[in-house]
Amino acid sequence: MFNKIIGVLLFFLASCTAAKLSVPTDFSSQATKMHVQGLNGWMVNQQLNFGNYSTSAVKRGWDFNSSIQHTKFNIKPEEMVLRVFDIDTDKRTLSQRNKFQYTIQDGNLVSEIFATEKFTEKQLVYKSNNPYLGDASKTNGYQYAFSAAILPLTAKNNDPWSLVLINKYDAKADTAKGLFDRPYVEEEGYATNGKENIAIRPLRIDKVTTKNGRDTKVFGGKMLTGYELRWDDGVVGIIDIMDNNIWLANNLDDHDRLILSSISSAILLKRMQDVEKDKDNL
Repeated sequence: MFNKIIGVLLFFLASCTAAKLSVPTDFSSQATKMHVQGLNGWMVNQQLNFGNYSTSAVKRGWDFNSSIQHTKFNIKPEEMVLRVFDIDTDKRTLSQRNKFQYTIQDGNLVSEIFATEKFTEKQLVYKSNNPYLGDASKTNGYQYAFSAAILPLTAKNNDPWSLVLINKYDAKADTAKGLFDRPYVEEEGYATNGKENIAIRPLRIDKVTTKNGRDTKVFGGKMLTGYELRWDDGVVGIIDIMDNNIWLANNLDDHDRLILSSISSAILLKRMQDVEKDKDNL
């Protein structure tokens, strides 16, 4: 219930403010910005185009969703008090899984991408027999995993790459105390071919600008605006999920640009971006 309230606040906030990813000048001055077309609108035979890159039609598998709910037998003292008010508690597990695949090419080099997205959430459900109270739920924990295999179809440097993004939340380890504090989550993101590693770091903002030019704090914690790609501890790419842009450093060779474009396009195509908020749309 709390997460849904936060989602409403963020929707209201987004409708009256301009949320932008801030790209550092020292990087943007030595990088190329490419706007990604094809992320919005009709998703059948979806194709992306940016810079000199284009994808095949994205083939998506079936979305699998499941919900399992059962009575909670181990009752805590506070839950026993709730039963006095005719409120029972259940455990519920929500799961979602989907996959997609496509190729990306720049006119010369090509790579294939096979991606999978999985999400599982464990909830405690409060059931009331009072129609005026209704039911409510809280998240005890969730785990999100996005993975992709990137296969360069090139004569040289054709080592496959693995892309991994993980986001975990455990209510027992949550250090957030205030009503609008961002919950504590474990995050990890990287791409590797076994020899080289690219770190993928989320970029968030805690302030947005209103239409009249005034800065205001983001309710519900920092807002995810994109991802930073770091190779050999230097920034080589930025993915802007707010305006659908990809920035790549100018000093990259064609093969490296293909790998980074494969990583960036796969991340933009995944269903869930800000997991803490998108999960409420399951």
